[in-house]
Amino acid sequence: MQSILQDLRFGARALARNKAFTAVAVLTLALGIGANTAIFSVVNAVLLESVPYKDPGKLVFVWSTMISQGVPISGSAAPDFREWRTRNHVFEGMVAYTYENCNLALPGEDPLRAQAGVVSPETFSLLGVRPILGRTFLPEEEQWGRHRSVLLSYSFWQTHFGGQQNVLGRNLHMGSAEYAIVGVMPKGMPFFDDLPRVDLWLPLSYAPKDGMNTRGNHYLNVVARLKPGVRIERATTEMAAIAKQIEQQFPENKGLSTRVVTVREQLVGDVRPALLILLGAVAFVLLIACVNIANLMLARATARQQEFAVRSAMGAGRGRLLTQLLLESLPIAIFGGAAGILIASWGIRLLESLIPSDLPRFNPIAINTSVLVFSAAISLLTTLFLALAPALFASKGDIQETLREGGRGGMEHRGSGRLRNLLVVSEVAMAVLLLAGAGLLIKTFGALRHTDPGFSADHLLTMQMQLSPETDFPNGHEDAAIQFYRNLSARVDALPGVKNSGITTTLPLGFGMGWGKYFDVLGHTPPTSLDNVPDVRFQLSTPGYLPTIAARLRDGRLFSEGDSQSAPGVAIVNEALVRQFFPNENPIGKSIRMFPPLQLLAPDARKPETYPPVRTIVGVIADMKDKAINRPSFPTVYAPYAQYHNEGWGINVFAVRTSGDPLAAISMVRDQIHALMPNIPVAEVASMEQLLARSLSRARFSMLLLSVFAALALVLAAVGIYGVMAYAVAQRTREIGVRLALGAQPRDVLNMVLVGGGKLAAFGLALGLIGSLGVSYFLRSQLYGVSSSDPLTYATVAVLLGVVALAACYLPARRATRVDPLIALRYE
Repeated sequence: MQSILQDLRFGARALARNKAFTAVAVLTLALGIGANTAIFSVVNAVLLESVPYKDPGKLVFVWSTMISQGVPISGSAAPDFREWRTRNHVFEGMVAYTYENCNLALPGEDPLRAQAGVVSPETFSLLGVRPILGRTFLPEEEQWGRHRSVLLSYSFWQTHFGGQQNVLGRNLHMGSAEYAIVGVMPKGMPFFDDLPRVDLWLPLSYAPKDGMNTRGNHYLNVVARLKPGVRIERATTEMAAIAKQIEQQFPENKGLSTRVVTVREQLVGDVRPALLILLGAVAFVLLIACVNIANLMLARATARQQEFAVRSAMGAGRGRLLTQLLLESLPIAIFGGAAGILIASWGIRLLESLIPSDLPRFNPIAINTSVLVFSAAISLLTTLFLALAPALFASKGDIQETLREGGRGGMEHRGSGRLRNLLVVSEVAMAVLLLAGAGLLIKTFGALRHTDPGFSADHLLTMQMQLSPETDFPNGHEDAAIQFYRNLSARVDALPGVKNSGITTTLPLGFGMGWGKYFDVLGHTPPTSLDNVPDVRFQLSTPGYLPTIAARLRDGRLFSEGDSQSAPGVAIVNEALVRQFFPNENPIGKSIRMFPPLQLLAPDARKPETYPPVRTIVGVIADMKDKAINRPSFPTVYAPYAQYHNEGWGINVFAVRTSGDPLAAISMVRDQIHALMPNIPVAEVASMEQLLARSLSRARFSMLLLSVFAALALVLAAVGIYGVMAYAVAQRTREIGVRLALGAQPRDVLNMVLVGGGKLAAFGLALGLIGSLGVSYFLRSQLYGVSSSDPLTYATVAVLLGVVALAACYLPARRATRVDPLIALRYE
């Protein structure tokens, strides 16, 4: 123990004497540990920490599948959910939920739109979550007429009710009804992935003859808890068997099966590869930082050859020297780790501003116990790494030769030089890996930004209104709602700086609410089975919408005011639908219906009053990116709002094209909405360019971080090359002096040093390029518009790193040409 304390004091004094070395080592290590800790905090929150529910490993999602129709995963129909809940023997409980936008009227506040989670009454008991005030829903509140209860989220309670304890029993005016507040949920409680963030919860209940309570509407998310001892494989098998039984009993379920997925797998989704790639990249940054510090430690060890030789001569073995160097490295690791945590805390705040809005957030991103343990672990591993190389070098030296040389400088163990060169080659190779990855992601982001979305995003303002014909227009229903849309567009089009406007159910890139429907082409050979009836995307819009977003007409015409309730039904389709259903014919004039062929329906389902209208295709427009910029467009049918009939309604998205800054028109447009409907809240106000940027946020996040890591790696590699070459020049001062004294020209010395450094960089570059070709395989899922072996990217990386390496070698080389032979030889 005494020797350990003695070594610690000795190491601390040595570091205090060499303040420059200590500062550089601690700062370099802090950057590496800080970056790793910040990224690990994200990985830990999303991928490692459990969902904050009771025994989350037993929770699963149960989805419907329609494989024959090309739908691998889908929400579930309410009748199917009830059958699953009754018939299964593998789950302790099963609940369903969906989301709903609610218009609220709160005393003293403007009209407000809130996000509601509509849930089975048993949902929170299944998840093991208790309210902090009041109660959750009762089983009987699933019955229509007894369902008017509401639970508040903690943030909604604090924001709109000031955290008042007497909130229970108050009524919340929602739409045209009053809901009694029965409870408040805990602070920070996520509702699964918290996408979207829920403000309040309502009981899942259906009115008599509710169209959403049918087997044709698949929209519920179903969650279940496995019974003790039941594995997911058994649950999968039983649920598939139950789906088969339901299919035999109800013909409309033809082709429907199920899929059981763990909650974690479902919520994490496709973000896992991107986060793991970033974690791997930042680990390389730490390794490069450690390599640089190890080179500094080797240089110090060379200067301490006499000390190590004396210690060895007095009986100190390799283990004793290793212990000493470990303890000397420990303060660097401790200070570097502490500074790294401080940098990580700043980095997390920066990451919060960059993190995509669609990243699952069921746990807070913070420096918690797991993150601190991770930081401590990498600090300790760093200590071992930093001490190992100098210790091995110190223990292999020739003691007699070192003691014989005495105080003469310039003597270096041959193995130390080779090890230092190997470390430089390795950090150059790792820098190449990061630069190549960053280059591929930069090209991917560029390709995404320049991909044609099929519409014009500039000068386009968007906002959402939640309207319901039954609730907001109780006397006129659809006709009154359609007249409201006409009046609103007319008023807004008359505003200064507005070119045109229109209303739809969903915007491109997935903003809004789209849904799929059966598709039948009258006159084509009909499918022989219900499970072979195709499914396409369906969207309602006013005549002004498609011109407002600058949709490109390929054939036929767009909607007009003449396409009214009394006019023949019409539709516009996109090119994706034409390619799939009309590959060798002109679709204009063809008749379609968003319904299965009537002969495939069960006799009790053939109710003419429920049939959607037959429509004639009058136009074809270019494909618009309807889900993501890097995904193909779905076959889509557009229909006029005025001809809506039993086909869903959904969110109303208002699009306004302006001649100037679209955001400057927000207040004018909102005033026109409230002039017609004072109690309708306006939400999700954004320009289309902002929405387009939001859709690229994941790609931007990965690209920015990997580029930062690559730039840091490049700087560290340049510093490493510079340090090795500067040290080599210092060690070879006498040799250089002799060469110059014998007639060598300065350019010869310059070339000698540049060639030495160039060889190291070339070896590292070659190894890095070979490694990049292998590692880029793991990047393929993140790439778009560029090959993982893109030659231009690798050539650019090679040139960039070559130039940086040359610059790093040039400064020591210039210093070598200025060596005075007399001064260099004076020490001989």
